[in-house]
Amino acid sequence: MRIGADLSAIQAIKSGVDWYTHHVILNMMDMLGDGEELFLFSNRETGFEEEAARRPDVTIVRSGFRFQEPWRQFILPAMLKKYRIDVCFFTNFVSALASPCPTVITIHDLSFRLFPKTHSLRNVVWARSLVPMSTRRSVRLIADSNNTKLDLIRVMGVPSDKVEVIHLGASSEFSPDPGPDDGKVLEYFGIHWPYVLFVGTLEPRKNINLLIKGFDKVAATRPDIHLVLAGRRGWMAQAIFDELERRDLLGRVHITGYVPDEFLPPLYRQAEALVYPSLYEGFGLPPLEAMASGTPVVVSRNSSLPEVVGDAGLYINALSVDDVAGAMERILGDADLAQSLKEKGLKRAGQFKWENVARKTLVLLREVANENK
Repeated sequence: MRIGADLSAIQAIKSGVDWYTHHVILNMMDMLGDGEELFLFSNRETGFEEEAARRPDVTIVRSGFRFQEPWRQFILPAMLKKYRIDVCFFTNFVSALASPCPTVITIHDLSFRLFPKTHSLRNVVWARSLVPMSTRRSVRLIADSNNTKLDLIRVMGVPSDKVEVIHLGASSEFSPDPGPDDGKVLEYFGIHWPYVLFVGTLEPRKNINLLIKGFDKVAATRPDIHLVLAGRRGWMAQAIFDELERRDLLGRVHITGYVPDEFLPPLYRQAEALVYPSLYEGFGLPPLEAMASGTPVVVSRNSSLPEVVGDAGLYINALSVDDVAGAMERILGDADLAQSLKEKGLKRAGQFKWENVARKTLVLLREVANENK
């Protein structure tokens, strides 16, 4: 059996979908059975080249073309035919519509339909044009959460039996065990302890301005506490900086920019809490990574977040400044509560492993290939 996978979602600076693609494919490499080959297609270097070179059952096919979507729609189908691929896996919402083999795609969320104002017009047009066609032409869909599956059924009319829910995972690097260089990471970013943390792209859907307003209320009575916003600048990020300037918080709020892989676990471990007031998530990796790091989490009571966090976090109304401020104050002021959340979070995070994600995905790909011979 020849299994294909589209690696074009992986960028040099990784965010959620990039990490999903990376971890699923990396783990899938170790799970191939006798007679199975994995072909990884891309239009640029992805970081898998050295790993794949050591494996006789993994082949990287790179056909260079600068523009990702034209490559996927017009070049990739010819590659799938050339290498006689039996089933192809697409990790980022959109498949090759002219694929000569059956396809499976992962739909991470429907924010482009439910919250279009939190995306650029370009992204909304791209998603609304190609995602519906991709879902119709693909044999099966993977959803990161039950919430996303329900959105697919309710909003896009996808049949329930076409969607497989496969929750995401947390890497072993996220651990409560302190590393020898943890303190140096704070020095590197100029971060003052104690601090509460946000991790994610700085964009409207993450609701960061609400977090800033809540932190401002806490900071009025806690002159020692700081806020760290860890993530790259996204669409309309300037509104965040404007809010900080209006509230004169530039000295108390640290914006790190993109955080390299090795620096993120220490940032989680040393935080008093992760506060994640997102308006909508298909899954929500940062709360899971924080729980795996032994850090209490505060999340919005919406979309998939309760599905991920369970009873291991504090919940807030994503439209309430008082809720955000109150949750932070509870964790900062109650050591027993913080310890309880840490213990519950570690137990909860143990249920989500990338190995399980890859195994379930590979089983689904085998089923599709066998059903469509």
